[in-house]
Amino acid sequence: MLSCTKNFNIKTTYGLQRIIFISSIITGIVFLISFELFNTFTNTSFSDANFIAFLLSLIVLYPVHKVLHLVAFMNDFKSLVIQKVTRKSWPPLINVRVNHPVSKLHFTVALLLPFVIITCLTIAGAMAMPEYGHYLLFLCSVNIGISYIDFIYFKYIVKTPRGTFIEERRHGLELLMKCEG
Repeated sequence: MLSCTKNFNIKTTYGLQRIIFISSIITGIVFLISFELFNTFTNTSFSDANFIAFLLSLIVLYPVHKVLHLVAFMNDFKSLVIQKVTRKSWPPLINVRVNHPVSKLHFTVALLLPFVIITCLTIAGAMAMPEYGHYLLFLCSVNIGISYIDFIYFKYIVKTPRGTFIEERRHGLELLMKCEG
């Protein structure tokens, strides 16, 4: 049996506007620093070819990020719940969650997977094709900005005791511990 030890709602704690603002600032700072470092160590001229492919990659980045969160739950697709979070925005924000408690380690892996995979792929791509480094570093920066909310969750989850289970609800996380007795 599990009992709830703490609820955490990121929107009420931080506010959606603040999260978007900080995420945008992180994106800009990461791009400026990574581009300057990349430009320092490579001696190639950048190409503006394939700009449409870059724009399409930018559009699909968020859905790919969301899908990569789900890779950790490949053997548990029946338990996934898909919810539309916003009614009036385009594109609509989608929340996908598991409808049962998940171990702390499993949830942490699911949180960090998009950050690790997309960051590694974009940096490797920039090294392999330096003429498109500016495109790939911008995609990397946007992904890191999107990952900001994952890092907030990660910060709270890491501080929980060993053996904690996480249940994602419509309006936040519940941190659960096993009851003895």
